[in-house]
Amino acid sequence: MPTELDRALAFEQGLRSRCAERIVPFRFGRAYFNDTFARVWDLNLLIVDGPREVDPGELAAEAELLHTDAGHTHRRAVVTDDRVGSGLERFFRRLGWRIDRELVMAHRGEGERTADTGRVVEVARDDLLPFRTEAARAEPWATDDEVVREVVEAGALWEAAGNARYFAAQLDGTPVAAAELYSDGRTAQVEDVVTLQAHRGKGYASAVVARAVEEALAAGHGLVFLTADDGDWPKELYGRLGFEPIGRTWSFLRTPALVPPD
Repeated sequence: MPTELDRALAFEQGLRSRCAERIVPFRFGRAYFNDTFARVWDLNLLIVDGPREVDPGELAAEAELLHTDAGHTHRRAVVTDDRVGSGLERFFRRLGWRIDRELVMAHRGEGERTADTGRVVEVARDDLLPFRTEAARAEPWATDDEVVREVVEAGALWEAAGNARYFAAQLDGTPVAAAELYSDGRTAQVEDVVTLQAHRGKGYASAVVARAVEEALAAGHGLVFLTADDGDWPKELYGRLGFEPIGRTWSFLRTPALVPPD
């Protein structure tokens, strides 16, 4: 019988497959590519599925070959098995790749933190576009307006694949925090939780996450999950809202080299 982690990973894989324009098998898994949004790292990457023996040098070589053929300036591999990812960490760290560990967290019930979901409203996607654009511009990867545009527009692919609903905390009618809820009718994922920098620390993130969870449970989902950076503070917030870790995945990323102007 599939575990909760199996279900969560299968849910994410289903979303990724529906967002891909091309899926290319390789020795350790499959590469997912979307040529329309070639600069969006989440849509152009290699996935190493399940427990298997992976030679780190061969994985790096596969990433180099496949991303080069696709015309990408980045390289990215995601490993869904914690043990396999742990075994690759040292090699890719020595290569200078950025390494991220993502916790998969399942909702277990009421946590120790309450949130005022009454100030959260359900909105349409278009209502959040200015908010998403402002939030994206504050990210370290936002090196130019074109990549911001691509990332914001690419969000529509994920949202359509996940039958997204949108929840926002507003101040004077303007969104200051938001979260999305994806669903396949059985499993739900809380995703893209963002609070604008000037409004952090005021409980808005807790409120939008709690509202999304309320809606997922009311709709009868058997599993509600989210992912959180294992090295950052939001995982503690999600823990206080009733989420518990059920697994961990790894991301290995070589970002594009920044070329100085002539």
